[in-house]
Amino acid sequence: MPLDRRQLLAAFALGAASCRRATTPAAPAARVRDVRLPSVTLHTVELAGPGRTSRWVLHGGPGLDHTYLRPWLDPLAAVAPLVYVDLRGHGRSSSPPEAEGYTLADTAADLVALARARGESSVDVVAHDFGAAIALTLAARHPEVIRRLVLVAPLRDGEQVRAVARRSREALGEAGWAAIQALSTPQGTLRDPRSLPRLFRGLGRMWWHRPPSDATIDAMARSMTYRAEADANFLAAARRFDARSLASEVRAPTLVVSGDDDLTFRAEESRALAELLPHGRYHELAAAGHLPFIEQPAAFVRAVNDFLAA
Repeated sequence: MPLDRRQLLAAFALGAASCRRATTPAAPAARVRDVRLPSVTLHTVELAGPGRTSRWVLHGGPGLDHTYLRPWLDPLAAVAPLVYVDLRGHGRSSSPPEAEGYTLADTAADLVALARARGESSVDVVAHDFGAAIALTLAARHPEVIRRLVLVAPLRDGEQVRAVARRSREALGEAGWAAIQALSTPQGTLRDPRSLPRLFRGLGRMWWHRPPSDATIDAMARSMTYRAEADANFLAAARRFDARSLASEVRAPTLVVSGDDDLTFRAEESRALAELLPHGRYHELAAAGHLPFIEQPAAFVRAVNDFLAA
């Protein structure tokens, strides 16, 4: 049956809306601020929001920065001020003066100093991947700083780090594993930061339930500042980390979020971490991998907002 002019216009509008949904959403205006602390300067990006308690976002990696989280987490600023933080040695933040300064404890202490510099007594923290180790260290050692905690696809312990290579080989096959290895140095860092899009695509099933478009992956890497030194040093720290030794000291209400198809840090591992925490709660997102905020953005933002507002 032929379409009349109104039906054609409606079909065109529907198609255009679908295309918009498939592309990376536009990022709102943000305030960039570099905060000088006793031993490092932290790079922060803040989105204004109506609430009184800020929401701080900690990136994963190590070696990456906050940019891959934007604009996916930006809608959290509709309820409260949102602050993205590049951890010490990462992104546009400065490196510690000594190599021994790449520790989880020192990184958590940076966040205490950042809260004081910003005049904030307590904040909500949303942390992804490796950033969860920093958040848990902060919550255990400086409980007064965190009101509520959200851990997304969290690093739980060094056993997971050591299992990643085996899991990658199984998920990607020999050819896929070899392609990833070709991008890396013998130390496990990235040979060339310009290969970040190839890395994000090549990780395939390790990161994604269903890989997003090339445009989305290119947008993730476009403004990222990759730091090999932070990658190497904090990876060594991550191998020694064990959240199970900290769990009983974490008093903040904590939501652990996992994609049901995360092959990097598996859903059952995230659930087990939530069960260890005195005030832990677990939420699983269907049809999502290691970056559930990209694959299921609306469901992710709704779960986090509901928890932080409780």
